[in-house]
Amino acid sequence: MSGDTVTGQSLQFTNDNKFAYAYSGEVDIDNAATTMLEFQTNSEYLISKIQIMNGTTSNEDFKYFVYYNNIVVARWHFLYASTIHQSMPNTLNLTIPPFTTVKITGENETSGTGRNHTAVLTAKVGMPQRVGNMND
Repeated sequence: MSGDTVTGQSLQFTNDNKFAYAYSGEVDIDNAATTMLEFQTNSEYLISKIQIMNGTTSNEDFKYFVYYNNIVVARWHFLYASTIHQSMPNTLNLTIPPFTTVKITGENETSGTGRNHTAVLTAKVGMPQRVGNMND
């Protein structure tokens, strides 16, 4: 699981495998659903924090989705992206199960013009507990 480099669109782990992170880089969000991050977990689970940041003052409305295995688990709107509000007001806290494909998408509801966004995921890594007879 360990990785020493930061690469866009992939889940990376610290060398001790206690933490994980993923960064989208700048992604232009237009009026079509655009993938910002997509990765798959292995046998670990993640106690994650997700934040979406808007790098453009556009006075436009955006919607975002988080999918686990193509099922929407979170959805929110960012209305009227102005100079006062450059990032999502809250961090989204989610537990991501093992062997899950995670996808975060964004869509501009107001315009077809692409606007710069970034998605950041940071997480504490947990490993599944041993399953079996406790008397062993």
